[in-house]
This record gives sequence, C-alpha cells and structure tokens, in this order.
Amino acid sequence: MEMAGPPVGKWQRLGQWLLAHMRQYDVVQGEATMESVRRLRVFALVVLVLNVVYVCLFWLGRDGSGGDLQARYRNAIGWAHFYMGLAMLLLGFLAWRLLRQSERGSYRAIVLQLLACASGMLFAIAVSVIDQMVTSGITPFAIVSLLIAVVSLMRPAMAIPVFGVNYLVFYQVADLTQKDPALLARIRGDALVVSILSLVVSTLVLRQYMGSVLLRREIVRAHQALAEKQAELAFTATHDELTGLYNRREFMRLAVIELSRASRTPGPTCLLMLDIDFFKKINDQHGHPAGDEVLQQVAQLLTKGVRAMDVVARLGGEEFIVLLPNTGRAGASAVAEKLRMTLAQAPLQLQSLALPVTASFGLSELPAGMAGTLEDLYKAADKALYVAKRQGRNRVEFDVAKFDPPSPSFRSLSAGD
Repeated sequence: MEMAGPPVGKWQRLGQWLLAHMRQYDVVQGEATMESVRRLRVFALVVLVLNVVYVCLFWLGRDGSGGDLQARYRNAIGWAHFYMGLAMLLLGFLAWRLLRQSERGSYRAIVLQLLACASGMLFAIAVSVIDQMVTSGITPFAIVSLLIAVVSLMRPAMAIPVFGVNYLVFYQVADLTQKDPALLARIRGDALVVSILSLVVSTLVLRQYMGSVLLRREIVRAHQALAEKQAELAFTATHDELTGLYNRREFMRLAVIELSRASRTPGPTCLLMLDIDFFKKINDQHGHPAGDEVLQQVAQLLTKGVRAMDVVARLGGEEFIVLLPNTGRAGASAVAEKLRMTLAQAPLQLQSLALPVTASFGLSELPAGMAGTLEDLYKAADKALYVAKRQGRNRVEFDVAKFDPPSPSFRSLSAGD
C-alpha cells in the first residue's frame, strides 16, 4: 500500500503562491517597466505645465500682503515647483529618448523609473513640509504617493523600499516646520497610512496590468495556434499528405486555370503523367513503409526536376502528373526523358537498401492557341502512358489529342498583325 506524503503546510503553500507570483512578475516586468516609461513621458508634460502655472501663481502673483510668513511660504512653494518643473523636463526628455531606442525592460528604463519616483516623492515631501508653515495637512504627500502607485508599475520588491524610504524621509523632516508635538504625531501617522495605502494600490494596479498582459499574450498565442491550424487544414485540403505534392483536386483546379490562361496566350502547354513500374511488387517484397519512401523520393525527384512554375501532383497510388505551361512537345519530351533517366540510373536509397526503380511516362500537348479541355489532355496522356507500359515500361510515349483549331484572332496575334 502506497503511503501518503506529509500534508502541505500553510507556510509552504504561501511560499508556493509567492514563488508563482514572482515568476509572473518576472514575465511581465520588462513590459511593465516600458509602460511606466511611456506613462512618464506623458505625465511629465502634464506636471511640467502644472509646475509652470504654480510658479506663476506663487511668484508673479505676490502682492506683499500676508506678512513675512506668507512671503516665505509663497517663495518656498514657488521654488519647489520650479525645481520639480526642471526635473520633469529632464525626465520627460530621457523617457522620450529611451522609448525611441526601444530598449525593452533595460536597466536604464528601471533606473529612469526609480528616478521619476524619487523626484515625485521628494517634491511631495518638500511641499508637504512647506505646507506645515500655514496648515497641518499632508495633501500633496498623499496625492503624489497615490499617483506614483497608479502611474509607475512596480513589483512589490521595488514598491516596498520605494514607499518605505519615502515615509522614513518624511518622518525625519516633518519636524522642520511642524513644531507642535500633537500635530507632528498626527501627520506622521497619516503619512504612514498613506504609504501603506499607496503600497496596496501599487500592488493591485500591477496585478491588474499583469493580468491584462498575460491575457493578451494568451489571446495572441491562441490566434497564432488557430492560424497555424487553419494553415495546416488548408494545406491538407490541397496537398497529398504523404508526398507534400498537390492532390488530385487541387491539381485539377490549378490546371483548369492554367489552360484558360494558355488559350489566350501564344504558347503551348503539355501534360506529363508518370507511373512507377512494378510498384505493387515493391510493396509486396519490401513492405508498405518502403513503398511510401519510394513515393516520397520520386516526388522529390519530380519537384527538383521541373520548373517552379510547373504544377506537380500525386494523382493517387503510384501515379503522378505534371502540367508544363509554355512548353511544347520537344521541351516536354526532354523533361520527361531527363526524369526517366535520373530515376533509372540511380537506385533509390531506402535506409540500408539500394532499390532500383523505373517509371513509365505519358505525354500530351495543347498547341499554342488551341481551345482544349483538361479532360482531353488527360485522356491523351493516359493513353500514352498505357502505350509506354505495354511496350516494356521505363520509356516515354506521346499521344495527340483532338482540339479545336486556333481562332482567327489568335492567328492574327501570332502573325504580328
């Protein structure tokens, strides 16, 4: 009896859960970093405009009223927005440059993301500390922290130290302007709550983005798999599974198109049929796998021995067929003879067996300008193939089919009128 393993503890399950999420973070971190840089490029422009507006309001709008404290406050806020505007101008330019280089998930992108977070948080801390001169709120700290959590896509391993350092810096400098112990304790507590909330928001935003990225990738993979399956089905519908050549149905379709074209152009078309000699004997003596390999090698020989424009197909069994556009009887006979000799002179190598194989060929021709059907060509080529097999096999024979004569317009075209 097989013993059951020890139960998985809750800490072990937690570790497995964390490890799975870390792997997901690794998968999307590069794309998330570049998305953060793209957001920074837009966000920097918006913040720069706001900084300019605030500088104008706090510096150019001074009327001397409110006393020395108000003057120092307005001046300090103006400088904070001035330096933040410079930082946004620089960071926006760096983001634009980096996105043009398309360095996906590079260390430079991560550094730029951290610099943007640091700049925003230093600005929020500075403005919040300056605000303590006239109020006890930390609204700028809360707004900027939450904006960073939403705009900058950071994994928890990065977000925890970022928001943690942000809070510690604020904790240390808050007493520069806030001297009331009770208010100081309150704003430090509020800053801690904001930092924790920002960390939670950052994690949720990243999880949502990560889910959308993984879903999009899964959809892309599904579409690719569907496209590959459709291509495979389309290939199977038009090609012979064993040899990879066109099947009978597709050959007939292509041949009809080619014959229709040939009837309008001053060029002949030939049809070549091939039948492997004594193929049943090969199957009986060496087995069907050997017969399949013979068919595959003959198909390769045909493909290599004709032009790319020629249409090669397997009719079924050991029969093959080739349509030779713009080829007359002499040219088609030369092609057939070359194929016959190539096959007859070199035995096919079937693993450890060298097997001599020959084939019989039947040819028919549609002369230039003649109006003929594929059935007429096929019957003539099949008759020629029958003659080749009756006369000893391993030979090329030709038969003439009956076609309608060229039209007067074709005669005029051929004569150059």
